[in-house]
Amino acid sequence: MAGTGPFSDILDGEVYKYYADGEWRASASGKAVAIVNPTTRQTQYRVQACTQEEVNKVMEAAKVAQMAWARTPLWKRAELLHKAAAILKEHKAPIAECLVKEIAKPAKDAVSEVVRSGDLVSYTAEEGVRILGEGKLLVSDSFPGNERNKYCLSSKVPLGVVLAIPPFNYPVNLAVSKIGPALIAGNALVLKPPTQGAVAALHMVHCFHLAGFPKGLIGCVTGKGSEIGDFLTMHPGVNCISFTGGDTGIAISKKAGMVPLQMELGGKDACIVLEDADLDLVAANIVKGGFSYSGQRCTAVKVVLIMEAVILV
Repeated sequence: MAGTGPFSDILDGEVYKYYADGEWRASASGKAVAIVNPTTRQTQYRVQACTQEEVNKVMEAAKVAQMAWARTPLWKRAELLHKAAAILKEHKAPIAECLVKEIAKPAKDAVSEVVRSGDLVSYTAEEGVRILGEGKLLVSDSFPGNERNKYCLSSKVPLGVVLAIPPFNYPVNLAVSKIGPALIAGNALVLKPPTQGAVAALHMVHCFHLAGFPKGLIGCVTGKGSEIGDFLTMHPGVNCISFTGGDTGIAISKKAGMVPLQMELGGKDACIVLEDADLDLVAANIVKGGFSYSGQRCTAVKVVLIMEAVILV
């Protein structure tokens, strides 16, 4: 059962703790946010309602930890990410259980999401070593008025503290897709999981905790958007925001100022059917593409286009 065994540290009575400075903590607010099981319509879990002051402390710890992490060798960052990936896949069952109960994800798909997330973390570790291990050599005659007798070596540097906000439909997979790249590049990471999916995300964060990442480098705050939503996205300690969702992303973009943004705001996915297609096969896959997981996917089929085949001679 979720919250037992290696995950017992993240539970405070019946309320899941938030993660700050390498520790699992209960909020000083004394309040909790209920997570309703979509299947039973009953409260399944409760998470901490963090305060703005607690957000401040998470940001401060992240800033301090990031400075040391940026000096950590690339191979060491990758080593810890691979370790976290292995732990994540090892504990796929309890995390998948949370996904089933929080967002009504089918059990098979829930397990697949966790395993795929572990694979993605390992992939970003390997790609990070490949990409970040390279530098670019620039010659001075690239610029007007200079001759080819000077050289400049450029390399990538971390942004600082990355705020990651994943959506409810893939609270683990679309969280690690932000966490992995941020960490391998030398950044600190503060995660604000969706309310529906928060407990699965907390379990995932605990896998990174068990892997032995430095204290403060990863933070995870839960709570009401009305209390800490804008406070997080407009926080002066945030150096980059990675968000996946819908129209909320537009509001974040307007409030974030000059902070670099990485936004994934949905898709307009068309299925193109040509006149020589197998219609039985097409129909079955359109239904599956549009309605599996109740259509709660960015990649769900939304438009069907019937096209005539054009033969170019």
